[in-house]
Amino acid sequence: MSIRAWDLDECESRQTWWLEKPSAPDVVPEILAMLTVQGRGTAVVWEKLDRLYPINATSPLRQLEVAMEGVADHLALAFHRFLSGEMVGSFTIDVNGRPLPVLDPFLGNHPRGQSLHSESFPIDGHQVVVTPYVLPFPSRMGTAEMDKVGGRESLKTAHGFYIYRGGRLMVPGGWYRIVPSDELVRLARIQVDVPIELDHLWKVDVRKTMAEPPIALRPNLKRIVGAVTNRSKAVYKHRGIPVETERVALWERHELRGGAVTWRINRAHPVLQAALRPGTSPADIEQVYRLLEDSVPVHDIYVHVSNDLPIGSGDTDMSEQELEGLAARLLEAFSDLPEMRRSVLDKLHLTDPFSRNPEAAQRIAERLRQ
Repeated sequence: MSIRAWDLDECESRQTWWLEKPSAPDVVPEILAMLTVQGRGTAVVWEKLDRLYPINATSPLRQLEVAMEGVADHLALAFHRFLSGEMVGSFTIDVNGRPLPVLDPFLGNHPRGQSLHSESFPIDGHQVVVTPYVLPFPSRMGTAEMDKVGGRESLKTAHGFYIYRGGRLMVPGGWYRIVPSDELVRLARIQVDVPIELDHLWKVDVRKTMAEPPIALRPNLKRIVGAVTNRSKAVYKHRGIPVETERVALWERHELRGGAVTWRINRAHPVLQAALRPGTSPADIEQVYRLLEDSVPVHDIYVHVSNDLPIGSGDTDMSEQELEGLAARLLEAFSDLPEMRRSVLDKLHLTDPFSRNPEAAQRIAERLRQ
Protein backbone atom coordinates (compact mmCIF):
# COMPACT_ATOMS: atom_id res chain seq x y z
CA MET A 1 0.00 0.00 0.00
CA SER A 2 1.33 3.38 -1.01
CA ILE A 3 0.15 6.60 0.63
CA ARG A 4 0.98 10.08 -0.62
CA ALA A 5 -0.41 13.51 0.27
CA TRP A 6 -0.34 17.13 -0.72
CA ASP A 7 -1.09 19.76 1.93
CA LEU A 8 -1.75 23.01 0.11
CA ASP A 9 -0.73 25.03 3.15
CA GLU A 10 2.60 23.20 3.20
CA CYS A 11 3.03 23.61 -0.56
CA GLU A 12 2.39 27.32 -0.27
CA SER A 13 4.87 27.78 2.53
CA ARG A 14 7.56 25.88 0.59
CA GLN A 15 6.60 27.45 -2.78
CA THR A 16 6.64 24.04 -4.45
CA TRP A 17 4.50 20.90 -4.81
CA TRP A 18 5.88 19.24 -1.68
CA LEU A 19 4.85 15.56 -1.64
CA GLU A 20 4.35 13.99 1.77
CA LYS A 21 4.44 10.28 2.68
CA PRO A 22 1.98 9.66 5.53
CA SER A 23 1.80 6.32 7.34
CA ALA A 24 -1.29 4.08 7.51
CA PRO A 25 -2.47 5.40 10.93
CA ASP A 26 -2.83 8.86 9.37
CA VAL A 27 -5.55 7.61 7.01
CA VAL A 28 -9.25 7.31 7.88
CA PRO A 29 -9.72 3.67 9.07
CA GLU A 30 -12.88 3.15 6.97
CA ILE A 31 -10.93 3.96 3.83
CA LEU A 32 -8.20 1.46 4.63
CA ALA A 33 -10.80 -1.20 5.44
CA MET A 34 -12.58 -0.66 2.12
CA LEU A 35 -9.36 -0.99 0.10
CA THR A 36 -8.33 -4.05 2.07
CA VAL A 37 -11.64 -5.80 1.33
CA GLN A 38 -11.41 -4.91 -2.36
CA GLY A 39 -7.81 -5.99 -2.60
CA ARG A 40 -7.08 -3.24 -5.11
CA GLY A 41 -8.04 0.31 -6.01
CA THR A 42 -7.24 3.91 -5.18
CA ALA A 43 -8.94 6.21 -2.68
CA VAL A 44 -8.60 9.97 -2.93
CA VAL A 45 -9.38 11.69 0.35
CA TRP A 46 -10.02 15.45 0.55
CA GLU A 47 -9.81 17.28 3.85
CA LYS A 48 -10.03 20.92 4.95
CA LEU A 49 -12.17 21.92 1.96
CA ASP A 50 -12.31 25.57 2.97
CA ARG A 51 -12.71 26.75 -0.63
CA LEU A 52 -15.52 24.30 -1.38
CA TYR A 53 -17.22 24.85 1.98
CA PRO A 54 -17.04 28.56 2.90
CA ILE A 55 -17.19 29.25 6.62
CA ASN A 56 -20.64 30.82 6.29
CA ALA A 57 -22.04 28.12 3.97
CA THR A 58 -25.60 27.19 5.00
CA SER A 59 -25.78 23.99 2.94
CA PRO A 60 -22.44 22.20 2.50
CA LEU A 61 -24.16 19.25 0.83
CA ARG A 62 -25.66 21.51 -1.85
CA GLN A 63 -22.23 23.09 -2.34
CA LEU A 64 -20.80 19.64 -2.97
CA GLU A 65 -23.60 18.70 -5.38
CA VAL A 66 -22.99 21.81 -7.48
CA ALA A 67 -19.27 21.10 -7.56
CA MET A 68 -19.83 17.49 -8.57
CA GLU A 69 -21.89 18.55 -11.59
CA GLY A 70 -18.81 20.29 -12.92
CA VAL A 71 -16.64 17.32 -12.01
CA ALA A 72 -18.78 14.95 -14.11
CA ASP A 73 -18.59 17.26 -17.15
CA HIS A 74 -14.83 17.63 -16.74
CA LEU A 75 -14.19 13.89 -16.39
CA ALA A 76 -16.39 13.04 -19.38
CA LEU A 77 -14.34 15.34 -21.61
CA ALA A 78 -10.89 14.70 -20.11
CA PHE A 79 -11.24 10.90 -20.42
CA HIS A 80 -13.53 10.70 -23.46
CA ARG A 81 -11.05 8.54 -25.40
CA PHE A 82 -10.95 6.03 -22.54
CA LEU A 83 -14.74 6.03 -22.20
CA SER A 84 -15.11 5.35 -25.93
CA GLY A 85 -12.87 2.27 -25.60
CA GLU A 86 -10.16 3.73 -27.84
CA MET A 87 -7.34 3.58 -25.29
CA VAL A 88 -7.76 0.42 -23.16
CA GLY A 89 -10.92 -1.29 -24.33
CA SER A 90 -14.00 -1.38 -22.10
CA PHE A 91 -13.86 1.49 -19.61
CA THR A 92 -16.48 3.32 -17.53
CA ILE A 93 -16.56 6.09 -14.95
CA ASP A 94 -19.52 6.52 -12.61
CA VAL A 95 -20.21 9.68 -10.64
CA ASN A 96 -22.61 9.10 -7.75
CA GLY A 97 -23.79 5.94 -9.43
CA ARG A 98 -24.41 7.53 -12.84
CA PRO A 99 -22.17 6.55 -15.77
CA LEU A 100 -20.59 9.40 -17.68
CA PRO A 101 -21.66 9.99 -21.30
CA VAL A 102 -19.30 9.17 -24.16
CA LEU A 103 -18.27 12.40 -25.87
CA ASP A 104 -16.50 12.92 -29.17
CA PRO A 105 -15.36 16.54 -29.68
CA PHE A 106 -14.35 15.70 -33.28
CA LEU A 107 -17.44 13.75 -34.50
CA GLY A 108 -15.06 11.54 -36.41
CA ASN A 109 -17.81 9.31 -37.85
CA HIS A 110 -20.19 12.04 -38.99
CA PRO A 111 -20.80 11.79 -42.76
CA ARG A 112 -20.52 15.57 -43.18
CA GLY A 113 -17.50 15.99 -40.95
CA GLN A 114 -13.96 16.03 -42.31
CA SER A 115 -10.99 14.12 -40.93
CA LEU A 116 -7.70 15.16 -42.49
CA HIS A 117 -4.79 12.73 -42.55
CA SER A 118 -2.65 12.39 -39.44
CA GLU A 119 0.97 13.53 -39.39
CA SER A 120 3.71 12.33 -37.04
CA PHE A 121 6.68 14.45 -35.94
CA PRO A 122 9.74 13.05 -34.14
CA ILE A 123 10.89 15.05 -31.11
CA ASP A 124 13.66 13.81 -28.81
CA GLY A 125 13.18 10.24 -30.00
CA HIS A 126 9.40 10.26 -29.48
CA GLN A 127 6.50 10.83 -31.88
CA VAL A 128 3.93 13.63 -31.62
CA VAL A 129 0.88 12.74 -33.72
CA VAL A 130 -1.35 15.53 -35.07
CA THR A 131 -4.81 14.83 -36.56
CA PRO A 132 -6.98 17.74 -37.82
CA TYR A 133 -10.78 17.62 -37.97
CA VAL A 134 -13.47 19.92 -39.32
CA LEU A 135 -16.91 19.60 -37.72
CA PRO A 136 -20.03 19.64 -39.91
CA PHE A 137 -22.03 22.85 -40.11
CA PRO A 138 -24.14 23.19 -36.90
CA SER A 139 -27.44 22.85 -38.77
CA ARG A 140 -26.25 19.43 -40.01
CA MET A 141 -25.93 18.13 -36.44
CA GLY A 142 -28.78 16.53 -34.55
CA THR A 143 -29.38 17.05 -30.84
CA ALA A 144 -27.44 13.92 -29.87
CA GLU A 145 -24.48 14.93 -32.04
CA MET A 146 -24.50 18.45 -30.61
CA ASP A 147 -24.38 16.98 -27.10
CA LYS A 148 -21.55 14.69 -28.15
CA VAL A 149 -19.28 17.58 -29.13
CA GLY A 150 -20.00 19.36 -25.86
CA GLY A 151 -23.08 21.43 -26.66
CA ARG A 152 -23.76 24.54 -28.70
CA GLU A 153 -21.71 26.73 -26.37
CA SER A 154 -18.71 24.48 -27.02
CA LEU A 155 -18.87 25.36 -30.73
CA LYS A 156 -18.30 29.00 -29.84
CA THR A 157 -15.33 28.55 -27.52
CA ALA A 158 -13.76 25.08 -27.79
CA HIS A 159 -12.14 25.20 -31.21
CA GLY A 160 -8.40 24.86 -31.68
CA PHE A 161 -5.83 22.37 -30.35
CA TYR A 162 -6.86 19.43 -28.18
CA ILE A 163 -3.69 18.34 -26.40
CA TYR A 164 -3.64 14.76 -25.07
CA ARG A 165 -1.08 13.27 -22.70
CA GLY A 166 -1.27 9.50 -22.80
CA GLY A 167 -4.83 9.71 -24.15
CA ARG A 168 -6.06 12.05 -21.40
CA LEU A 169 -7.20 15.48 -22.56
CA MET A 170 -5.20 18.31 -20.98
CA VAL A 171 -6.04 21.33 -23.15
CA PRO A 172 -9.54 21.47 -24.74
CA GLY A 173 -9.08 24.09 -27.45
CA GLY A 174 -7.15 27.30 -28.05
CA TRP A 175 -4.83 28.39 -30.84
CA TYR A 176 -1.58 29.30 -29.01
CA ARG A 177 -1.45 32.56 -30.99
CA ILE A 178 -0.73 30.51 -34.13
CA VAL A 179 -3.90 31.70 -35.85
CA PRO A 180 -6.31 34.53 -35.00
CA SER A 181 -9.50 33.21 -33.45
CA ASP A 182 -12.61 34.31 -35.32
CA GLU A 183 -16.11 33.07 -36.06
CA LEU A 184 -15.11 31.23 -39.22
CA VAL A 185 -12.63 28.84 -37.56
CA ARG A 186 -15.14 27.55 -35.01
CA LEU A 187 -15.42 24.17 -36.73
CA ALA A 188 -11.66 23.44 -36.71
CA ARG A 189 -10.34 21.11 -33.99
CA ILE A 190 -6.88 19.56 -34.00
CA GLN A 191 -6.04 16.46 -31.96
CA VAL A 192 -2.42 16.42 -30.73
CA ASP A 193 -1.12 13.26 -29.01
CA VAL A 194 1.88 13.93 -26.76
CA PRO A 195 3.92 11.13 -25.13
CA ILE A 196 4.39 11.53 -21.38
CA GLU A 197 8.16 11.45 -21.96
CA LEU A 198 7.94 14.94 -23.50
CA ASP A 199 6.36 16.66 -20.48
CA HIS A 200 9.45 18.82 -20.04
CA LEU A 201 9.29 20.17 -23.61
CA TRP A 202 5.56 20.89 -23.46
CA LYS A 203 5.92 22.60 -20.05
CA VAL A 204 3.31 20.30 -18.53
CA ASP A 205 2.56 21.38 -14.96
CA VAL A 206 1.91 19.10 -12.01
CA ARG A 207 -1.87 19.43 -12.42
CA LYS A 208 -1.65 18.24 -16.06
CA THR A 209 -3.99 21.04 -17.14
CA MET A 210 -1.75 23.11 -19.40
CA ALA A 211 0.87 22.59 -22.08
CA GLU A 212 2.80 24.75 -24.56
CA PRO A 213 3.91 23.42 -27.97
CA PRO A 214 7.71 23.15 -28.31
CA ILE A 215 9.31 25.73 -30.60
CA ALA A 216 10.51 22.97 -32.96
CA LEU A 217 6.92 21.85 -33.57
CA ARG A 218 5.32 25.25 -34.14
CA PRO A 219 6.12 25.60 -37.89
CA ASN A 220 4.41 22.26 -38.60
CA LEU A 221 1.43 23.16 -36.43
CA LYS A 222 1.11 26.49 -38.23
CA ARG A 223 1.06 24.74 -41.62
CA ILE A 224 -1.58 22.24 -40.46
CA VAL A 225 -3.66 24.99 -38.88
CA GLY A 226 -3.71 26.88 -42.18
CA ALA A 227 -5.21 23.90 -44.00
CA VAL A 228 -7.83 23.01 -41.40
CA THR A 229 -8.99 26.59 -40.75
CA ASN A 230 -9.41 27.17 -44.48
CA ARG A 231 -11.72 24.16 -44.58
CA SER A 232 -13.63 25.45 -41.57
CA LYS A 233 -14.14 28.79 -43.31
CA ALA A 234 -15.31 27.02 -46.46
CA VAL A 235 -17.92 25.05 -44.49
CA TYR A 236 -19.21 28.25 -42.88
CA LYS A 237 -19.34 30.14 -46.17
CA HIS A 238 -21.06 27.35 -48.08
CA ARG A 239 -22.96 25.83 -45.11
CA GLY A 240 -21.66 22.40 -46.05
CA ILE A 241 -23.38 22.27 -49.45
CA PRO A 242 -21.97 22.80 -52.95
CA VAL A 243 -22.18 26.31 -54.34
CA GLU A 244 -24.47 26.47 -57.36
CA THR A 245 -23.06 29.12 -59.67
CA GLU A 246 -26.19 29.06 -61.86
CA ARG A 247 -28.55 29.79 -58.96
CA VAL A 248 -30.99 32.65 -59.58
CA ALA A 249 -30.85 34.56 -56.29
CA LEU A 250 -33.24 37.22 -55.06
CA TRP A 251 -30.33 39.04 -53.41
CA GLU A 252 -27.04 39.64 -55.23
CA ARG A 253 -23.72 40.35 -53.56
CA HIS A 254 -21.79 43.32 -54.99
CA GLU A 255 -18.12 43.97 -54.22
CA LEU A 256 -17.20 47.57 -53.38
CA ARG A 257 -13.96 49.37 -52.64
CA GLY A 258 -11.86 48.54 -49.60
CA GLY A 259 -13.23 45.03 -49.22
CA ALA A 260 -16.75 46.31 -48.49
CA VAL A 261 -19.75 44.58 -49.98
CA THR A 262 -23.45 45.22 -50.29
CA TRP A 263 -26.44 43.06 -51.14
CA ARG A 264 -29.02 44.27 -53.65
CA ILE A 265 -32.27 42.87 -54.94
CA ASN A 266 -31.97 41.06 -58.25
CA ARG A 267 -34.45 43.03 -60.34
CA ALA A 268 -34.29 40.41 -63.10
CA HIS A 269 -35.65 37.71 -60.81
CA PRO A 270 -38.71 36.14 -62.49
CA VAL A 271 -40.90 36.53 -59.39
CA LEU A 272 -40.26 40.28 -59.29
CA GLN A 273 -40.70 40.58 -63.03
CA ALA A 274 -44.08 38.87 -62.75
CA ALA A 275 -45.12 41.25 -59.94
CA LEU A 276 -44.47 44.25 -62.23
CA ARG A 277 -46.87 43.08 -64.91
CA PRO A 278 -50.29 44.80 -65.25
CA GLY A 279 -53.07 43.34 -63.17
CA THR A 280 -50.90 42.42 -60.16
CA SER A 281 -53.14 41.90 -57.13
CA PRO A 282 -52.40 42.85 -53.49
CA ALA A 283 -52.03 39.13 -52.76
CA ASP A 284 -49.30 38.91 -55.39
CA ILE A 285 -47.48 41.86 -53.82
CA GLU A 286 -47.80 40.28 -50.37
CA GLN A 287 -46.23 37.11 -51.76
CA VAL A 288 -43.28 39.16 -53.03
CA TYR A 289 -42.91 40.78 -49.60
CA ARG A 290 -42.80 37.41 -47.91
CA LEU A 291 -40.32 36.06 -50.43
CA LEU A 292 -38.00 39.02 -49.82
CA GLU A 293 -38.29 38.60 -46.06
CA ASP A 294 -37.57 34.86 -46.17
CA SER A 295 -34.59 35.16 -48.53
CA VAL A 296 -32.55 37.88 -46.77
CA PRO A 297 -28.93 36.57 -46.99
CA VAL A 298 -28.47 36.57 -43.22
CA HIS A 299 -25.84 33.83 -43.26
CA ASP A 300 -23.69 35.51 -45.92
CA ILE A 301 -23.89 38.84 -44.10
CA TYR A 302 -22.94 37.13 -40.82
CA VAL A 303 -19.92 35.44 -42.38
CA HIS A 304 -18.79 38.73 -43.93
CA VAL A 305 -19.14 40.74 -40.72
CA SER A 306 -17.55 37.96 -38.64
CA ASN A 307 -14.45 38.32 -40.79
CA ASP A 308 -14.24 41.99 -39.71
CA LEU A 309 -14.99 43.22 -43.25
CA PRO A 310 -17.05 46.36 -43.89
CA ILE A 311 -20.54 46.57 -45.36
CA GLY A 312 -21.18 49.47 -47.71
CA SER A 313 -24.19 50.98 -49.39
CA GLY A 314 -22.48 51.42 -52.75
CA ASP A 315 -24.10 53.97 -55.03
CA THR A 316 -27.61 53.36 -53.72
CA ASP A 317 -27.87 56.67 -51.79
CA MET A 318 -30.50 58.84 -53.45
CA SER A 319 -30.04 62.54 -54.20
CA GLU A 320 -32.34 65.09 -52.59
CA GLN A 321 -34.10 65.53 -55.92
CA GLU A 322 -34.72 61.77 -56.20
CA LEU A 323 -35.96 61.65 -52.61
CA GLU A 324 -38.36 64.50 -53.25
CA GLY A 325 -39.74 62.74 -56.32
CA LEU A 326 -40.31 59.59 -54.26
CA ALA A 327 -42.01 61.56 -51.49
CA ALA A 328 -44.29 63.25 -54.02
CA ARG A 329 -45.36 59.87 -55.39
CA LEU A 330 -46.09 58.67 -51.87
CA LEU A 331 -48.34 61.66 -51.23
CA GLU A 332 -50.07 61.14 -54.56
CA ALA A 333 -50.95 57.60 -53.53
CA PHE A 334 -52.78 59.05 -50.49
CA SER A 335 -54.38 61.98 -52.30
CA ASP A 336 -57.82 61.10 -50.86
CA LEU A 337 -56.53 60.58 -47.31
CA PRO A 338 -55.41 63.94 -45.85
CA GLU A 339 -54.63 62.48 -42.40
CA MET A 340 -52.31 59.90 -43.97
CA ARG A 341 -50.59 62.61 -46.04
CA ARG A 342 -49.91 64.65 -42.88
CA SER A 343 -48.59 61.56 -41.09
CA VAL A 344 -46.25 60.73 -44.01
CA LEU A 345 -44.82 64.25 -44.02
CA ASP A 346 -44.47 64.43 -40.21
CA LYS A 347 -42.51 61.16 -40.12
CA LEU A 348 -40.65 61.53 -43.41
CA HIS A 349 -37.27 62.12 -41.72
CA LEU A 350 -37.77 58.88 -39.74
CA THR A 351 -38.81 56.77 -42.74
CA ASP A 352 -36.39 54.78 -44.89
CA PRO A 353 -34.80 55.76 -47.22
CA PHE A 354 -35.38 59.41 -46.21
CA SER A 355 -33.94 58.77 -42.72
CA ARG A 356 -30.47 58.37 -44.26
CA ASN A 357 -30.52 62.13 -44.87
CA PRO A 358 -32.90 63.54 -42.23
CA GLU A 359 -31.98 67.19 -42.94
CA ALA A 360 -32.91 66.81 -46.60
CA ALA A 361 -36.08 64.94 -45.58
CA GLN A 362 -37.21 67.84 -43.40
CA ARG A 363 -36.61 70.32 -46.22
CA ILE A 364 -38.57 68.11 -48.62
CA ALA A 365 -41.45 67.84 -46.15
CA GLU A 366 -41.63 71.63 -45.77
CA ARG A 367 -41.73 72.13 -49.54
CA LEU A 368 -44.43 69.49 -50.04
CA ARG A 369 -46.63 70.98 -47.30
CA GLN A 370 -46.89 74.21 -49.28
